[in-house]
Amino acid sequence: INLRLPAHLKARAEETANREGLSVNAWLVRAVAAAVEGGTPARTTEKTRTVGQSLTGWVR
Repeated sequence: INLRLPAHLKARAEETANREGLSVNAWLVRAVAAAVEGGTPARTTEKTRTVGQSLTGWVR
């Protein structure tokens, strides 16, 4: 899925994700999951460390 947010909304999403210690992608996944599953996303200030997985994508 490609998602292009309007500039004002993108800036707010980046600020919110940063406040929660998450990447924008991780924050969006949690927000969408909360919306479709009818709950609120779990909030954590701890970063999890996963070993043995690779990730692909892009960053701007």
